[in-house]
Amino acid sequence: MSIQTLDMRRLKKRNVNVYEMCLVISSRAREINNERNKKRRENEVFDDVDLYDEVDIYDRELMQEMKFEREINPTVIAQEEFFEGKVKPVYREA
Repeated sequence: MSIQTLDMRRLKKRNVNVYEMCLVISSRAREINNERNKKRRENEVFDDVDLYDEVDIYDRELMQEMKFEREINPTVIAQEEFFEGKVKPVYREA
């Protein structure tokens, strides 16, 4: 799971507050991570049935870690969504 650096030129093009951007991206990254964890918990029921009967516990844990390593970091996804305009800050009316 790799993290990409943020190109500051893209930030200047958007002309946004850096702190606001960090809050929006971190909030969206948490949402993505929570969705992934929810899917993992749902899939755990099926993982324990008969799929890995002949595989010992160590190998099963190693296989799950390998799947996790290949996933794109939620922060990277949230950054891309922010710069594509899919995620925007919402302001409360006073």
